[in-house]
Amino acid sequence: MKSIYLKLNGPDLKGESADKDHGQWIELNSLHHQMHQPTSLASSTAGGHAVGRTVHGDIGVRKEIDSSSPALYQALSGGTTFQSAQIDMYRDAGDGRRVKYLEIQLKHVLIAQIGLGIDDRPLPMETLALRYAAIQWKYVKQTFDGGQGGMTLGAWSLTKNDKTFAA
Repeated sequence: MKSIYLKLNGPDLKGESADKDHGQWIELNSLHHQMHQPTSLASSTAGGHAVGRTVHGDIGVRKEIDSSSPALYQALSGGTTFQSAQIDMYRDAGDGRRVKYLEIQLKHVLIAQIGLGIDDRPLPMETLALRYAAIQWKYVKQTFDGGQGGMTLGAWSLTKNDKTFAA
């Protein structure tokens, strides 16, 4: 089973997660994020495509309505910028254990959009769009026995347009 958790900080926004490692975080049902590199049909002087500045789309998440919802609506309405956010993703490691395999850190986070929908699920669902100034990805490899292996790290600053985790 996959688990996804979101924590918004500065100001702190609390969710309802009762997970032992993510108490009062916001539980997410899904996440999607797209980035793209604009290119031109013209060649660059180096012989490849002429490229522009990479476009980072908002991080879209889906969650059940919970105690964080009114505070999220208020933060969107007031244009609140959160100093940081963290998204933790876990997967099943076997024998009922789970392992964190991806951690996303964000700086200067704005809730850019919220959508509320009601369908056949027990609770209404919300979609959020998170906009950020800097992002860092930390991927942890999973070993054959279900433990954690090595780590790879990447980052990008939209304000500096370079591979640092600076806002």
